[in-house]
Amino acid sequence: MGFFTDGPGDVATPPPSGPGVVDPLNRAILIEGGTFISGSDDWDTIVAPGSPYSKRDEYPRPRTVPSFWMQEHEVTNEEYRRFDAGHAFPGGEERHPVVNVTWREAMAYAVSVGGSLPTEAQWEFAARGPERRKYPWGNSEPACDRVHYGSCDPRGPIEVLARREGATPEGIYDLAGNVAEWVTPIWFDPGRTPVNDDSRRLRGGSFLSPPFALRAADRVRYLRSGFQAEDVGFRVVWPLEGARD
Repeated sequence: MGFFTDGPGDVATPPPSGPGVVDPLNRAILIEGGTFISGSDDWDTIVAPGSPYSKRDEYPRPRTVPSFWMQEHEVTNEEYRRFDAGHAFPGGEERHPVVNVTWREAMAYAVSVGGSLPTEAQWEFAARGPERRKYPWGNSEPACDRVHYGSCDPRGPIEVLARREGATPEGIYDLAGNVAEWVTPIWFDPGRTPVNDDSRRLRGGSFLSPPFALRAADRVRYLRSGFQAEDVGFRVVWPLEGARD
């Protein structure tokens, strides 16, 4: 398997505990845990001027996230086909992110390789870091050389790792753009969340998104677990101990 040292951004390939196979090219990156302020404290951003979408769900609040491992890029078509032999995709797109998967399908894949979908807090912490970056790469505005979004060509998913300028300092790619990512809906106090709540959430924006939706704080809520779309994919996380022998 991979190697371990003591710093954030270390890499490893976690062994699967289920029947699935982890692509050796999709490394796991260590995200050191910590406490951060989720959401946005920019009032103009929260109320989304000129946008029909209210962002009042972005009010800042403190979150504490234990250390965890996150895949460096979204799950690809070739990875997913090892889990679902019937998965079909256009020729030459083996290294494109898998799309049109439901939340339940994404979670089933994650469980099969011994992991889970990220919680919203894990995803946002990985995207913005303790310094509260506006975007995964920093605070500079989106450009097509670092993120594949609605102003860029082609109008569809592109190969993973193609926008290296948009990586986080730890080495996580495409947390903004390319395809939006399923996360688990664990955000509020689990004791106050209805157990029959079927709403699910997306993070990160996609190749269809405007710049506003690429922010690390942006949230897409209230999607049913059976929802699927051409610009929705996912990646896997593991608890810290899950990536060790």
